[in-house]
Amino acid sequence: MLARAAALATALTSLAAAAQSSRPDEASMFGGETEKAQPPPDSASPSSRPSEDSMFGDSSEGQAPSGATPTAPSGTNASAPPAQPPAVEQSGREETRDEQALSGTPGKEAFGSEEHVDDPLKIGGQFYMRAIAQGNEGVSFGSTSFSAPTLVDGYFDARPTDRLRGMVVGRLSFDPTLSSQSTSLLGSSPGDGTTSTPGTSRSNPRVLLDQAWLRFDIDHTVFVTAGKQHVKWGTGRFWNPTDFLSPQRRDPLAVFDARTGASMLKLHVPWEAKGWNFYGIAMLDNAGPASTLGRIGGAARAEVVLGEAELGASAVLQRGRKPRFGLDLSSALGPIDVYAEAALRKGSDAPLYRLPEDITFQELIEQAQNLEIRTLEDLKQLPVESYFPDGLTPQITGGANYTFAYSENDSATVGVEYFYNSTGYDNPIAYPYLIAQGAYQPFYVGKHYGGLFGVLAGPGSWDKTSFILSTLGNLSDMSFTTRLDVLHRALSYLSIEVYAAVNYGNKGGEFRFALDYPPFEIDGRALVPAPTIQLGAGLRISL
Repeated sequence: MLARAAALATALTSLAAAAQSSRPDEASMFGGETEKAQPPPDSASPSSRPSEDSMFGDSSEGQAPSGATPTAPSGTNASAPPAQPPAVEQSGREETRDEQALSGTPGKEAFGSEEHVDDPLKIGGQFYMRAIAQGNEGVSFGSTSFSAPTLVDGYFDARPTDRLRGMVVGRLSFDPTLSSQSTSLLGSSPGDGTTSTPGTSRSNPRVLLDQAWLRFDIDHTVFVTAGKQHVKWGTGRFWNPTDFLSPQRRDPLAVFDARTGASMLKLHVPWEAKGWNFYGIAMLDNAGPASTLGRIGGAARAEVVLGEAELGASAVLQRGRKPRFGLDLSSALGPIDVYAEAALRKGSDAPLYRLPEDITFQELIEQAQNLEIRTLEDLKQLPVESYFPDGLTPQITGGANYTFAYSENDSATVGVEYFYNSTGYDNPIAYPYLIAQGAYQPFYVGKHYGGLFGVLAGPGSWDKTSFILSTLGNLSDMSFTTRLDVLHRALSYLSIEVYAAVNYGNKGGEFRFALDYPPFEIDGRALVPAPTIQLGAGLRISL
C-alpha cells in the first residue's frame, strides 16, 4: 500500500510541473517579450527609488523628466543599465490609467541622456582666519590698530551627470575686533572683500552669497552657466582694467581674492579645432540690481589663438554707463612672457574733481583752516569743483615676466608691470575730497603706476614653502609699498600665511596717505596718520 501511494504522489507532481511549464507568462499573454518582467517605476525596489540628487533638486533641473531612466542608486555601478519598466510593443497591452498616473507619460530629455554618477553631491568649504596689525606715524605700540577678519565659506557642488552641475557657496565674515555695526574709511572691508561707500556702517558678522549657479550644455556645443558666478577677464598681474564683469576691483597684493561673484547668464561656444572661445553674457547686477529689463547689461568676448599669442576682445553695453571696450594679449618672446590689456571708453561714468583755476593749493589750505574739520563728511565743504572729461579715456597695462632655473631642481620668476590710468590724478590734493565723496578707488586713483615682483616656489628643501616679493608704486605721487609673503602648506590641508609690508615715499600719497596737517588735526592728533608698516598672518583650511 505504501508503495502504491508513493507512486501516485510522484505521478501527480509530474502532471503539475508539466501544466506549469506549458502555461504562458504574463508578458506573452499581452504580446510582450517572454523575458521576466521588471518591476514598475513606482515599486519599492531599490533600483527604482529616486536618487539623493533628485530628492533635493528642483523639479525642472534636479530631477529627470517623467518617464526618463531613473538614476542609479548610491553604491551601484553607474555604467550598468538601470532597471526599466517592462517593454511594451505597439501592438501589445496598453498601460492602465493607474500606471500612467504613477509613472507619468514617457518623455525624452531635452538635451539627450547621459550616465548618472554614483555620488552626485559634494560638500566642502574653507575656513580662513587672519590677524593684521597696522603701524602708523606718531601712534604708540599700545594704540596700534589691530584686526582679525575671519571668513567661513561653505559649498554644495552637485554633479548628477557630466553635463549638469550646480554650485552654491555661502560666506560668513566676522571680525571680533569690530562692533556689531562697523564703518570703513575707504569703503573697503578686509574681512570679506566687498566694497561700500566710505563712512557707511555694515553689520558684523555678515552673511553673503558668493556663488549660486547652474551649468549645462546644449548638444555639446553651447555651454550655459546661469547665476552668481566668478568671471575674470584680462591678463595683468596687478592691474586689470578690462575686468569689466566684477563690480569690485581686486586687491593686487592679496594672496586670496575675497571678492564675491556677479549675477549673469553666460553662453560659451568653443571652437575646439582652432582653440578659440566665444562668450555672450547678460549681466544682472554689475551696475546695481537690474530691476527692469532695460537695466540688464550685455557683454561679449572672443578669445583666439594665433601662433604663440592669445588675443582677447571684449565689449560691455549697459544703461547708465559708458560703453566699454577691451583688448588683451599674452605671448612668449623667447624665454620672456609678455602681456598687455587696454580698456577704452568715452568720457567717464563718475565725475572727476579739481581745484578751481583761480585757487592755489596754499589758498585751499588757508580756506580749510577756517572750517571745522572733524569728520570726512566735513571735507565736502572744501572749494573743489567736479567735471566730466571729454574724448577717449584709455586705461592700459603691460608687463613681462621671466622664469629661470638657479639650481638643478629650482626656478624663480621675476616680472615688471606698468599701468596708465587716464582718469587718475597727478597730485594727491584731491584724495581727501575723493574719500569724502565715496569716489576713492585704491590702486586706481593715480595716473601712472609701476610694479615689480619675484616668486620662489619650493626653493631647496622647502618644497612646501613659497616666497612672493612685490613692490607697487604710484608714480604720480611717488608713494610706494613693498610686501613679502611667505606661504607654507602643513598637515595636507592647512595653509599658513605670513606677510610684512612697508610704506614709504611722499607723505600724503596713495601708499602713504595721511591727513596730519592743519586743518586735519584734532587736539594735536592727525585725522589720518601716515602708515609705516603692516604685519599679518593667516591660517586657511580648504576641504
